[in-house]
Amino acid sequence: MKCRDRFHEIVKKEVEACGSLKAVEWKNTMERSFERMDEEVREWTVNAKESSTCRCELRTPQCDAVGSTAVVAIITPDNIIVANCGDSRAVLCRNGAAFPLSDDHKPDRPDELL
Repeated sequence: MKCRDRFHEIVKKEVEACGSLKAVEWKNTMERSFERMDEEVREWTVNAKESSTCRCELRTPQCDAVGSTAVVAIITPDNIIVANCGDSRAVLCRNGAAFPLSDDHKPDRPDELL
């Protein structure tokens, strides 16, 4: 819910802060956006655990297994910029054919093991 409510605003602020972006800058902008979203969720989770009286999943030992997925797509006149995390995938459909725009995040990928 937190990602749904805030992630687009975070991405917008990061993009606006950079002005016109080149390919390398898009990568950094997306990484910063995901990092900022992670930090907000961490802070929100800590505050929710401390102040909540509910019996929701945030108060159970299994809360470490809770997560979210996201796909971000920005379309400019010249580019389609896509970023994803978790079990999310971006696909472009053209003339009935599917073209992957993102790489799946699988636990056996070398860059996911870090």
